[in-house]
Amino acid sequence: RGVGADMQAELSNRLLRIHVAGDRTATAAVEDVVYDPRTQRFTAVLVAPADNPAAKRFRVTGRLHKMAETPVLNRRILPGEVIASDDITWIKTRSSRLQRNTILAAEDLIGREPRRGLRAGIPVRASEVRRPVLVPKGGLVTLVLRMPSMVLTAQGRALEAGSDGDVIRVTNTQSNTVIEAVVAGAGRVSIRLLDRIVMN
Repeated sequence: RGVGADMQAELSNRLLRIHVAGDRTATAAVEDVVYDPRTQRFTAVLVAPADNPAAKRFRVTGRLHKMAETPVLNRRILPGEVIASDDITWIKTRSSRLQRNTILAAEDLIGREPRRGLRAGIPVRASEVRRPVLVPKGGLVTLVLRMPSMVLTAQGRALEAGSDGDVIRVTNTQSNTVIEAVVAGAGRVSIRLLDRIVMN
């Protein structure tokens, strides 16, 4: 009828049951379909059994719902665990029930870790996952300053947690100076050239 395959029909009367005689084939036909694309509501007449002049006719109404293929976890994932492709399965979900920041692409889940425990089978929001934490809050880090002619290092302490590429605040443990640095690896941050004075 011109309706996309990504739509699901829901009858207004979910308790509808159609009975046919035991000596008849349990088939049904659809007649007189009327569909309103604006409201996504429809009416139709069901005939059972099909191709039987004496068949009963039932008027039904309902609504079509647009469905979306959504990646979800196939097991509970705890903070600190990194989501792998084997942890993902797909379900069909009504688009109208998905929140704006729901993750719809598997690559946006793979390689991330949950901020808190995530249940299996539930759509995941972008705000519920993050890149793996490489620098924990309060952890010791190596401050690295690269210049054309030399590389300087010092020890610091992270004032906040950070993932690869995040800008976090770090205290130089010798000078107690607080600076901003870019997370460059596990326990390692890179100092911008403007902050080179903190290495002294």
